[in-house]
Amino acid sequence: MAMIGAGRMGQAHARVLLGLPECRVVRVVDSQAENAERVAAELGAQASIHLEDALQDPAIDAVIITTPTPTHAGLIHAAASAKKAIFVEKPVAHSLEAGRQAVMAVERAGVPCQVGFQRRYDPAYARAKALIEAGELGRLEGFRAVGRDPTPPKLEFLKTSGGLFVDMGIHDLDLARFFLGEVAEVYAIGGALSNPELREHGLFDTAVGTLRFEGGAVGTVEVALRTAYGYDIRTEVLGERGRYHVERDRRPDLTIYDARGGSFDRPRNFEERFPEAYAAQMVAFAQNLHAGKPLSPTARDAWHSLRLALAAQEALETGRVVRVRDVGGDL
Repeated sequence: MAMIGAGRMGQAHARVLLGLPECRVVRVVDSQAENAERVAAELGAQASIHLEDALQDPAIDAVIITTPTPTHAGLIHAAASAKKAIFVEKPVAHSLEAGRQAVMAVERAGVPCQVGFQRRYDPAYARAKALIEAGELGRLEGFRAVGRDPTPPKLEFLKTSGGLFVDMGIHDLDLARFFLGEVAEVYAIGGALSNPELREHGLFDTAVGTLRFEGGAVGTVEVALRTAYGYDIRTEVLGERGRYHVERDRRPDLTIYDARGGSFDRPRNFEERFPEAYAAQMVAFAQNLHAGKPLSPTARDAWHSLRLALAAQEALETGRVVRVRDVGGDL
C-alpha cells in the first residue's frame, strides 16, 4: 500500500498499520516532506512529495487517502485511473457533486473502494448490527446518538470543515443509516455555546438534529465540540422487543474508590475509544482485497451518508425541516 497524506489522520492510521501483518505500507506521500519522512520512518517505507511516485509504482496494490476532505475526490479519481484499490477517510468528498464524480470514477474503473466509517467495524456496533439483521429487536422504532469531542479543532479548520454535522456528526448519521436505513427528513437546532466567537463566522459548536426515517422510526443526533470529561460517544437503537445501547464509559474497567468518592478514567479521543475498529476496518480492507470480496462501506454508500450530513447542516443553518432526497438529487 501507499499512504497519501501524513497529517493527523495519516499518523493515526500509521500507528494502527504498524501492528497489522495483513498490510504493508511501502510509500508515504505528503506535500510536506517532513510529514512524509516522519511517518515513512515509522512504517519502514519510502517518503515522497509526488503522488505519481505511488500511482505509477506497479508494486503498489492500494492507496490509503488521509488528506483533507476537499482533496478526496481528485485523489480518488487519480487512484482509480491508475487502477489502485482505494481506502479513503470519511467523508468521500466535500460536496455531493464532487462525491458523485468520485463514485463514477471508481465504478467506471472497476476498482474496489472503501470509505473510513470505522465505527461500523467496532465489535459492539458490529454485534448490534448482526442482532438487528437477525430480527432480534423486531420492528425498529427509534435511534439516538451522542457525539462530543473533548476539545474543538482550530478555527481555521472549522471554517473549511463543511460544518458540525458534515465533519463530526457524519459518523453518527452514517450509523443511523447503518442501523435503521435511509432518513426521509431532518431538522436541527444549535448554537455557539462553548465558543461564542464562532457566531461571527456562522459556525456552531453544539447541535441537536431530529430524524424521521423512511421506515417510520424517529431519532436524534447530538453533537458538540467540547466536554470537560473526555470523548463521549453513545449510540442507541430502540425496537419493539428491546433496546441496544453502545457506550464505552471507562478505560480500563476500573473504578477507584477513595476519600473523594469513586473515579475512573474515560477515553480522551477517537484513537483511545476505537482502536479495535480502526484495526478491523484495515484488516477487512486488506483481506477482502486479497479474496476478491466486496468492500464496505463503498463510495456509493458513503455518498448517501454525506447527503444526509449536508441535509442536517442545511437544517441547522436555515432552521427548516429538510427532505433528504431534495438535497443534491441522486446518484
